[in-house]
Amino acid sequence: MVRLVDLAAAFACVGLVDGQWTGFKSCDVLIDAGLGDKLLLASGPGDGYSRSLGSYYSLTIREITPWCILQPENAQDVSAAIKALSPLTGAGQWNIAIRGGGHSHWNNNNIAQGVTIDLSLLNTTTVHNSTCSNGKAVASIGAGSRWGPALFEAEKHGLSITGGRVVLADGSIVNANKRVNPRLFKALKGGSSNFGIVTRFDMAAFPAGDLHGGIFLTTWDQKDKILDGFVDVIATNKNHPADSQIVLFQHQTGLPQPMVGTIAVNPDGNASAPVFDALRGMPSVIDLRQTQTYGELVSSMIDDGGQSVIPEEDLTIILIFQPLPKHYGQANAGGNVLGLDKTLTEDSIIWLGEAFINTHAVEALFQSKLAVVGAQLEAYAVSIGANTQWRYLKYVNPTQDPLKSYGPENVAFIKKVAQEYDPSGFFQTRVSGGFKISNVE
Repeated sequence: MVRLVDLAAAFACVGLVDGQWTGFKSCDVLIDAGLGDKLLLASGPGDGYSRSLGSYYSLTIREITPWCILQPENAQDVSAAIKALSPLTGAGQWNIAIRGGGHSHWNNNNIAQGVTIDLSLLNTTTVHNSTCSNGKAVASIGAGSRWGPALFEAEKHGLSITGGRVVLADGSIVNANKRVNPRLFKALKGGSSNFGIVTRFDMAAFPAGDLHGGIFLTTWDQKDKILDGFVDVIATNKNHPADSQIVLFQHQTGLPQPMVGTIAVNPDGNASAPVFDALRGMPSVIDLRQTQTYGELVSSMIDDGGQSVIPEEDLTIILIFQPLPKHYGQANAGGNVLGLDKTLTEDSIIWLGEAFINTHAVEALFQSKLAVVGAQLEAYAVSIGANTQWRYLKYVNPTQDPLKSYGPENVAFIKKVAQEYDPSGFFQTRVSGGFKISNVE
């Protein structure tokens, strides 16, 4: 009888979603905060929960099932959620995940035991003039946006895009830019999930013209010509800064040999630009280069991820090479914590290895294989004196340490800003995902 009384008392404190008990304190406090109509449960009502999970790029992340998913509609909703969640204690082992566009390779944006805050409804793009940008056009982009819709909206105004609003650990909403909270503004540019939840990005816009370029696929025997041309593009990029190119090697089950691809672009619409020199006269399997808008280019390369990427039972491995010319480290748009001004001493290449698979049975295997390949490549670069220490946070695997690669001065700066804006360590201990500055020595 005592057990029954205890159970009744316990469940009396659990909240409701359309008449349903959730059974999880971290979800129920969101209902108590007036956010119940924005909370998605696996049990319904409706299919919002499954649709949110199904919109992740990674099939692995789609299969992670949080206790509940919150879909805020504005920064005030995010603030209310953090105010409700941050003081919650004694509720067992649970955490919070923050999801923006849902395109993380690793599980940075979903969680099995806890609450996922899904920002995908914060997806509007507004173009306006700003006094912070000397009256020039600024595009305000919601943190749940994806590039395609954002670019198309900017292009309606004849613009394209390349500060914002942040919810801190205490639930307060602040602006961060060169004039207001400038230290936070600098730290956010490369500092990962250590300070707050960005709900809006304000980005300087520039006149949009048609660009020329697109995807070009060729046969494996052309790989050396593609790579030689790519190295030339990097070496001469300071003289032709508008040119941009990435190179891809792709292996797919069932094909007799790998394929070589490149995405080469000149944003000025110049089809004779040096970035295309190595491709002239080269045989193509697919050539989608054309004069088009930036939005059209991005949309032509979008896939929904998950199983739509590859057929059942197939394996696809992609190696991606991106340019990182030395002069990139000399560019400065208000300061950041990346440290490229000191670490990027030579023209460099960013390398990323990806494996697309459909079963968990081989997932761990290929994670291990790619980690070994990455380590071997790094060891070789070190052996010939060609290793650039800096690591791109978006591309690293969880065993790497991108924050440390920014250099000791920037690490110290990030730690000070994190302590200033999150003195309780909420984003260090309660919010999963990203790279935590408290783990960097």
